[in-house]
Amino acid sequence: MQATHQLDLGDGRQIVAAAHGAANAHGDTSGAARVSIAVVDAGGHLLTLDRRDGASAASAETAIAKARMAALNGKPTAPQEQAINGERPALAQLAGIFGQPAVAMAGGIPLIHNGHCLGAVGVSGMTPSTDLAIAEAAAAALTELAP
Repeated sequence: MQATHQLDLGDGRQIVAAAHGAANAHGDTSGAARVSIAVVDAGGHLLTLDRRDGASAASAETAIAKARMAALNGKPTAPQEQAINGERPALAQLAGIFGQPAVAMAGGIPLIHNGHCLGAVGVSGMTPSTDLAIAEAAAAALTELAP
């Protein structure tokens, strides 16, 4: 039997706070990045969701789906998207296997601690590179939380 770590709501809120900081820094001519930020646990279940001012309703659902894909795979979603668009289109079938909305689009980053996936963060609403940069900054906050 193994002892495992789990994300709690406080962890999710701190990860989202880091994402907000990055979103403020990654804006465009219209202002701060208009994104939705989701944090899910290792099973892909939603812990917290923030939809920033100006972010579309679709971005909220997409952020959750990106986070879920990253958590259930334990891998970032950007390389999965590249593989689907290139040499591995069969990877697109993963979403159907999971039985819940999940997408392989840039902006999903797993939250890894001691080699175990504790969950993931998903960001959606801007360009793939902006979503990814915000998600990476959010995931980096895990190092401050981990025991």
